[in-house]
Amino acid sequence: MKTFFSIILAAAICVGSVQAGPVHTAANVAKSTAETAKNVGHSVVKGTRRAAHTVVDTFTR
Repeated sequence: MKTFFSIILAAAICVGSVQAGPVHTAANVAKSTAETAKNVGHSVVKGTRRAAHTVVDTFTR
């Protein structure tokens, strides 16, 4: 009976870890996507500022 209980417990742990794997991966993907979006946003702002400064410098000289 102890052996049967141990096998059931081991199977439950394996199933739980298999189901948690994709969730963990999805969380990593979401975090990575958020960081990438933030970096792209910063780059766009930086490029827009440069363009605006170039236009202002062109008209003020």
